[in-house]
Amino acid sequence: MVSLSAKAQKLTPPHFRGGDKAFHEFLDQNLKWPKEVSGGEGIVTISFFVENDGRLTDLKVVKGMSEPFNKEALRVISLSKKWIPAMRDGHFIKSKYSVPIQFYTVQDVQVLDSAKAN
Repeated sequence: MVSLSAKAQKLTPPHFRGGDKAFHEFLDQNLKWPKEVSGGEGIVTISFFVENDGRLTDLKVVKGMSEPFNKEALRVISLSKKWIPAMRDGHFIKSKYSVPIQFYTVQDVQVLDSAKAN
């Protein structure tokens, strides 16, 4: 007779130090509009590994826009300091993570704000 025991493993995903609000503030302070692009909007999704020491490795564009936007999204993510790694059962582990980086113009934000007011 064989008995099997399944232990539920608690997994906490990796995250930016300070949480989502700090991540958005980091993006607001560091993300730049590519000089060679005059317009457009969209999302670049970057995937990467968060190592068990918090370093980001193997950054890749998994869903992109044009090359200038893709390069800027990679640049800004690579600027971020060490993240809090994923944790499983009290131990830091390497994990894969993806983040969407949204590009939009100030004019787009003003249009959205006026639409909310109506």
